Amino acid sequence: MKRIFPVLLTLALTPLVACATHEATAPADAQIVPASMDTTITDTPRRSADGHSKGAFFTKYDVDGDGHVTQAEFTAERAKGYRRRDADGDGYVQSEEYVSEYEIRLIEQLEDQRKRQIDQADFRFTVLDKDEDGNLSLDEFHASGERMFSTLDSNRDGIVDELDSKDNY
Repeated sequence: MKRIFPVLLTLALTPLVACATHEATAPADAQIVPASMDTTITDTPRRSADGHSKGAFFTKYDVDGDGHVTQAEFTAERAKGYRRRDADGDGYVQSEEYVSEYEIRLIEQLEDQRKRQIDQADFRFTVLDKDEDGNLSLDEFHASGERMFSTLDSNRDGIVDELDSKDNY
């Protein structure tokens, strides 16, 4: 997996490069900078959209965390979001800029999720490798499966089915 990730990341970034170099909407002398490289707006971290609930609204717009969102606070945060999307700084957000900002944010989220999942897999391996020799034997692998099966087989009849009361292991 460690060898294939750079290839996958390159494939994921390819559409961004295509957007940044699209000649039909960007003038030849315009340089489109990915939103993650925007150095003009550094005082507030970019936040992902968490839906359209009031709670998500507060998460995104209650910058000072006081439990209130004033019109001024809301407008200022919206303006920062607009400037972040306006990668070439021309005062307008083209489709490529708008989508690119989202793609970059998504790639960052996926990389964070990937890192957490890899760390978790590494931790699980250390737990499964009972003799700590750096190798997972078939017996060690089966031992974890037996614990899983016996936990789910709560009525101890040798079958995991709807009669068992455990929903997770």
